[in-house]
Amino acid sequence: MSNPPTSLGQYQIIREIARSNDIVYEAYDPLMNRRCAIKELAMPPGATSQQQEERISRFKREAQAAGTLNHPNIMTVYSFAEDGGRTFMAMEYLDGCTLRNEIDTKGNLSLDRSIEVVTEVLAGLEHAHSKGVIHRDIKPDNIQILSSGGIKITDFGIARLTFQPNLTMDGQVFGTPSYMSPEQVVGREIDARSDLFSVGVMLYEMLSGHKPFAGDSVVSITYAIMNKEPDEPAQVPYPIWQVISRALDKTPAMRYQSAAEMSAALGQAAMAQQSGAMAMPSPTQVPPNPYQQTAQPIAPPIVYPFNPYQQAAPPPHPQPMYPGFPLAPPQQPGFAPQPIPIYYPPPPRRPLLPPESVIFLKRVVAAMIIIGTLFLLVIVGFMAAISAINSGAESKRVVMQQRAAQSYVAQAKKYLQVGQDIAAENSLNQAISANPKLVDAHINLAQLHQRGATAQTSDDLKLELWKQAAEEWHLASQYTDDAVERRTFQDNAANCYLNAAQSQYRIDPQNRQQVRDLLYQAQDLASSPSELRNRIDAFMATVQAVS
Repeated sequence: MSNPPTSLGQYQIIREIARSNDIVYEAYDPLMNRRCAIKELAMPPGATSQQQEERISRFKREAQAAGTLNHPNIMTVYSFAEDGGRTFMAMEYLDGCTLRNEIDTKGNLSLDRSIEVVTEVLAGLEHAHSKGVIHRDIKPDNIQILSSGGIKITDFGIARLTFQPNLTMDGQVFGTPSYMSPEQVVGREIDARSDLFSVGVMLYEMLSGHKPFAGDSVVSITYAIMNKEPDEPAQVPYPIWQVISRALDKTPAMRYQSAAEMSAALGQAAMAQQSGAMAMPSPTQVPPNPYQQTAQPIAPPIVYPFNPYQQAAPPPHPQPMYPGFPLAPPQQPGFAPQPIPIYYPPPPRRPLLPPESVIFLKRVVAAMIIIGTLFLLVIVGFMAAISAINSGAESKRVVMQQRAAQSYVAQAKKYLQVGQDIAAENSLNQAISANPKLVDAHINLAQLHQRGATAQTSDDLKLELWKQAAEEWHLASQYTDDAVERRTFQDNAANCYLNAAQSQYRIDPQNRQQVRDLLYQAQDLASSPSELRNRIDAFMATVQAVS
C-alpha cells in the first residue's frame, strides 16, 4: 500500500489532497510558519529515461512559469527542489473550490458573478502575458474560487514561456479540447490571443450552462471549433454576447489583442447593459449602409415558348436543339405550338463478360469458399484435439504436483516432531514450490518462523523471522476458502507485524519510517475493534509521539 512521505525537504506532509498526473499534499513549512501545498512529480511506471527527462523538464517548466509571476489572481509558487529522488514544488495553499464545481453545482452563474470572475482572470492573464507566459489551458477546472471570494489561476503545467526554447514540437497539441483555440487545435504557434479564446469559451459556459462547441468525441469537438459558429444563448444580453462573439472569432487577428482590451470591453458592455443604452446595433436594427447604391428597377423578363426539356431560360437567339429539326417560331396568337421531336437514347453497351463466363466464375468462387471452409474446420478440429491433449497432460501434472506438495508437508511434520527445524523448513519450501496455494504448508512455515523468532535473542534475527512469519500467515489467509480461518490468519499476520515493528524500534529508534510501515501493515490486517488492534494503535501513538 502506497503511503505519503512524512516530509519533503523542509516541509512536513500533513495529508494527500489530490492525485492525477501528479500528487498534491497539504503541508506545513516550519521555517516560515505557514500552511502550503506540495506538488510532487509522479513518474508513470515503465517510462523510458527520455520520457522521464521530458517529464522532469515540463515539471520544472511549470514551476518556472508560475514562479516568475507575482499577482493576486495567480497561484504563488514558493520553491522547486528534490529530496531523495522525489521532485516537488511548494505552492500557495488554496481553499475553496474550483469554478468547475461551481458550474456543475449551480448549472450556470449570474451575469454579475460571471463578469466578476472573468475580469479577475483577465487581470491575472494580463500580468502573465506581460511576463512572456502563455497559460494554454484556461478552463473552469484551473480557476480556483477561494472561500473569501477571490479568484486564482492554477496549473501552469503546459504553459508556454516565450523567453525560453519551446518544449513542444510543431504539430504537437496540448490542452483541453473543448477550450482550445482553432490555432491550438491544429498545432500552430500560439500567443496571448489563444488564452483569450479559452476565456470566451469559459464565459459562454458560465452564462449558458453548456459549452459553445459540443460533441461526443474529440473529433466532433475540434471540428465544431474549426468550422461552426456557436449559438447565441437566449439568457445572454446582447452587449455581453458581442464581447463573447469577438473573443471566439476563428481568426486571432479579429479577436481582442490583449487581456486588458477584453477586460475593458467587458466592463463597457456591462455598463451598457445596466444603463439600457446600447452603443452597437441590436440584431434586428441594422444601420443603413451609406455606400449602398439605390436599387434600379428590373426590366421584365422576355417570355419564350415553354420547352419542358430545356432547364435554363433560352438565349435571346436560340439555336436548334437537334440537327435537322429547326426550332419552331415564337407562338403567335391563333397558332398551335409545333410538335417537339422525340429523343431516342443510344442502345446500352454490351456487357464486359458474356453470361456463360459470369456463371462459371460464380461457381468457381462458391467452390473456393466451400473448400476454404472445410480446410478451416479441419484446422480448428486439429487444434482442438491438441488443446485437449495438452489440457489432459496439464491436469495430470497439476495432480502430481499437489500430491508431491502434500508429501513434502507430511515429511516436514515428521522433522518438526524430532526437532529438525532446518530440514522441516526445506521440506515446506519444496511443498510451496510444488503448490504455492497449499494452505497447510504456509501455516506450518509461519508457525516455524514464529517459534524461531520467540527463541532468538538477537533483535535483527527476530525482525526477519517475525516478518517471514507475517508473510506466511498473510498468504495462508489469501488461499483459504474458510472465512473464519481467513480472519484468524489475518490476525496472526497482524500480530507478527506488530512484533516485527517492536523489534525494528529496539534496533534503531531513529528509523521510525520503517516502524510505521510495519504498523500500517498490521493495522490493515487486524480485526477492528479488537484487543490486538488496540495494542497496534497504542504502539503507533508511542512512535508518533516520539516523532
